[in-house]
Parts: sequence; C-alpha cells; structure tokens
Amino acid sequence: LSLDLSKLPPLEQPTPPSNTLIITNLQSLEIFRPDNLQEIRELMSKTAPIHSWSPLKSFRRIIVSFFDEQAAIKVRQVWDGEAILGNHCKIYFGKETPIEAQEDVHLTLPDAGKLFFISPPPSPPHGWEMKLEDAPNKMVHAEDLADALARLRHQAVADAGPSPVSPAHSNTSGMRSRSSTLIFQPQVELGNSPDLPCVMVDDMTDEPEAMSMSPLSIPEPKPILAHTMRPPVDL
Repeated sequence: LSLDLSKLPPLEQPTPPSNTLIITNLQSLEIFRPDNLQEIRELMSKTAPIHSWSPLKSFRRIIVSFFDEQAAIKVRQVWDGEAILGNHCKIYFGKETPIEAQEDVHLTLPDAGKLFFISPPPSPPHGWEMKLEDAPNKMVHAEDLADALARLRHQAVADAGPSPVSPAHSNTSGMRSRSSTLIFQPQVELGNSPDLPCVMVDDMTDEPEAMSMSPLSIPEPKPILAHTMRPPVDL
C-alpha cells in the first residue's frame, strides 16, 4: 500500500511564546458581565500581575498581556482547559505587546512658511529660500472701487437734479425718492449683452420723508368709519 501525502496541508508551526494570551471558547455571555470579568481578572492576577485586560464580547474572547513572557507561560499552564462558567477555555499566545512607551512615529507638522502644495511635490527652483508670507490685505475696498466711489461723491455734489439712471423711480405722491447712480456699465465697455452684471450705488442714507406742502393744498381729513355695536336683545 502507498499513501499519497501530496494533498496534506502544510505543517503549521506553533505560535512562539509571548507576553500576550488570547483566551478563547468563551461562549457564555454571562462571562462578560462586569462583576464576572472583575472576578476572573482578580483570580488570574494571583498567578501573575496583569499589564492590560481587553474583553472582546463580540468575539467571545479575552486578550490579556503581562509584563514578561514567563508570566504569560505560567498563567497559560494554570488556566488552559479550565472551566469558566461551564466553558472550557482554550488559551493561545498572541502577538508581542510592547511594555515600554515607544517614541512618536507620527509625522511632524510642517513649517508655517510658504510650501509647495503639489502632489507629488517638485523640487524648488535653484536659489529659492523659504520665507513667511505677507500679512492679509487690510484694505476694505479695492483701489478701482475706491476711485469710483470718490467720483460718485464729486458727481453727487455737482448734480442737483434727479438721477438720469432711474427716472422711473421718481415719486410724485409727495415722498422724496432715493437716488441711484450707475458706476460700471458692461453694455458699453464689454459688449452689448443684457446678461452682464453692472455696478450701481443706491443712496440709502436718508429715509423717505414727506415734502413740505402749502396749507391750501392739505386735503381735509376723511371721517373714520367706525362699526356700530349691536344693541342688546332681550330673550
């Protein structure tokens, strides 16, 4: 007789000992109650001091790390195969847990100066030196808008008549209308297109007030039409 061993799975080496234990086969949910977990931890700490304790209820297991490898081996020899609330646990070695604090391996913040935000970042030109950027612009308005507003003030003083831009807004009912002046007209400078926006300034400083009228033109007050109350009715 001959045996074909070509289809056998490869031999798996046992997990090397470490300071981390994985306690599995904890199928009962009563094990993960806070009081039961505290009791199991106190019993296990009598064998060796515990470094970290991580119950994983969804995976039905507990991951425990100790301060050295010998402590984990000693705890595994005592607890492997023991019954925990009716469940015979199986304990395996896990990945080594570092005890000492490691140095920070995260990237540090870049300098607050001028940077090249291009992916991937190219090399800077020859002779380029890093320097801090200038402060933000403290001017409220642009220079061209300031010049246009200055021309508007001079025009408002010179022109005393109504605005030629909005003659349809003139009011003939005794109320003074607010004036508006066109500063930028794109139909003339950028082509004849009604879709282009324009810049117009409205004088909103004064509230509309009634113009002075002669006593002869004041209309007589109209009588107030008040509702007459219903007389009482005797039932």
